[in-house]
Amino acid sequence: MRLTTTEQDVIRHSFRQCFGGEDHLWLFGSRVNDHKRGGDIDLYVETNLDTNQAMKSKFSFLRDVKDQIGDQRIDIVLNILAIGSSQPICKIAREEGIQLV
Repeated sequence: MRLTTTEQDVIRHSFRQCFGGEDHLWLFGSRVNDHKRGGDIDLYVETNLDTNQAMKSKFSFLRDVKDQIGDQRIDIVLNILAIGSSQPICKIAREEGIQLV
């Protein structure tokens, strides 16, 4: 995993502050592979929050992480479980990613 320990800690802490205790977070994409270089931080979130609160939490989480680790490219894929998602990216993120929370 190509995140520093500090970045991992910040992401986990911010996620717990912004989302519910039953929600989960994965890192996926190029940052999972130690042999690749560069790339943005791709995060996948599964949440039980309603749509409105989930969107607010997503933007609070993103702002908080960037405030602490700097203005890096961070993409967040949000899967609101009450709605469900048939997006292939959700399946890929879960299967190939590393669960952080």
